Amino acid sequence: MWDDVVNVSRSELVRVFVLNELADDYEEFDHISENVIKLGVDCGLTIHSSEILDALMYLIESGLAKAYRLGGPTAEEIQGVPPRDEIEHWWDGARHIGCYSFITKKGSAVLSSSAEYWPFDDKNQLRENWSPPAS
Repeated sequence: MWDDVVNVSRSELVRVFVLNELADDYEEFDHISENVIKLGVDCGLTIHSSEILDALMYLIESGLAKAYRLGGPTAEEIQGVPPRDEIEHWWDGARHIGCYSFITKKGSAVLSSSAEYWPFDDKNQLRENWSPPAS
C-alpha cells in the first residue's frame, strides 16, 4: 500500500502522532504524551514531552486542534492557545485545572492525508521501508 517512502521532518511526524491521539476523544496532555512517546519508541525515536507540547500548541494555533475546559456535561472551548503550564499541568491531584484538546475537521483532513508517511502498516507493524526522520 505504501511503497514509496515520503520524507517528513521529525516535528511533522510528532504533530501527526499528536493529531492521531486527538482523533477520537478529548485528551489531556499526560495521555497524549504517554501514547506519542510509545509510538516513538515503536518506530525507533525518543520523543520528549517538550516536543509533544510544542506540537500540540502548534496544532491549536494552526486550527488543526482546539483546547477545551471540560466541566459537567459540556466542553467549553478555550479561545486561542492556552499557556504552556495550563496544557501541561491539567490536574492538581484533587481537581481539574487545565485543558483537554480535540482534533478539528481541518486536523482530521491533515491526519487523513498523512497516511503516506505513517510509520506503521495495517497490522501496526513498523513498515520495512520506513526510516526515522533525521531532524
